Amino acid sequence: MGLMSNGGLVLDIYTFFLAILLLLFQENDKKSQSNIAFIKLVTLVAFLVGSSALGELGKSLGDSGLWLAKFSSFVVFAFDPFGFLFTIKYIDCYTNQIDKQKRSLFMIPITIYAGLNLALVAISSIFGLKWFFYYEGTSYYRGSLYLLRGLLHVAICVLVMLYVFLFRSHIISSYRLPIMMFPFIVGVGGLLQVTVFNINLEYAATVFACMVLLIYVQRRDINIDYLTGITNRRGIDLAMKNAIHDSKDKAFSAVMIDVDYFKSINDKFGHKAGDEVLECIADVLINSFDKGDIIGRFGGDEFCIITNINDNKELSRRLGNIKDSVAGIDWSNKGKMDLSISTGFAVYDNNSGMKVKDFQEYIDKLMYEEKLRHHLEDRRHMA
Repeated sequence: MGLMSNGGLVLDIYTFFLAILLLLFQENDKKSQSNIAFIKLVTLVAFLVGSSALGELGKSLGDSGLWLAKFSSFVVFAFDPFGFLFTIKYIDCYTNQIDKQKRSLFMIPITIYAGLNLALVAISSIFGLKWFFYYEGTSYYRGSLYLLRGLLHVAICVLVMLYVFLFRSHIISSYRLPIMMFPFIVGVGGLLQVTVFNINLEYAATVFACMVLLIYVQRRDINIDYLTGITNRRGIDLAMKNAIHDSKDKAFSAVMIDVDYFKSINDKFGHKAGDEVLECIADVLINSFDKGDIIGRFGGDEFCIITNINDNKELSRRLGNIKDSVAGIDWSNKGKMDLSISTGFAVYDNNSGMKVKDFQEYIDKLMYEEKLRHHLEDRRHMA
């Protein structure tokens, strides 16, 4: 027992420091919803595994460390279920707005379980009811509700996996695989923990899964637009800076696109429809340009593309196809929606000396000139 306990202590300490490193290496904007959810999840795991390490230390100290063991058991039993809640909230950050009400139905039982578990563990500990765990001398024993809680724990874990499976197509495609793997990795760790007695493999697996998220999601998320899954403004600026730097040897062009009458779409059909418009246009752009091109959301309803195409005729032809594709989007379930876009584009002239902001403003001006022509044409038709 002492050897196994020491092994558990070493694993817990190692896992705790890995969790702290994850928090230290989290460099993204701390105000974004996904990063706040990630920080909450890792902080909870660090708190739980740190408490578990204190419990292992308390057991090794005998009578003098009994209070540490009791404190550790209370913390783990009371707060462990919140890991499921934080996990599903994190995954929800990378899921589009479709079926949001259906997804919220999964959060209700998880929230109830986490809150009820906390209350019952606290009551049991305060009044010595021995529902979940108790100590006689320095020996640890499982309580009368331990098995029931364990079964509920497994059920909630399955519920999280079911959530990911059912709504997998709604997860932003760039992040789908690592996010889907997260509950699977944690589940495997929990299963191994049952077969390897007294070694806390579930938390170790959770930290490992968080490391996967940090590498394949959080690190990429800094340049990704949350709604559409394409490059955000920061990523566009960086890509254009690199393109201008390399333009002497590799010509490129850039396109600015704006959705016509986007405010009226939001006003008439609602912001959910507006979000869907942006997502569909992003899909059209991804399918219309080459793999090496940068497709980005410049802000609001404005998109920017940095492409290796350096022929104005080819670029004009491709944009014409994009306009047809956008106009042909089927919005029959939302009523009549005449969807169109305005574009401005130019091949970058390496001799112009234009910086990132200058070139962006130049193509943005060209785009607004076309937008004004569209508005004038619409007024003539109305007259």
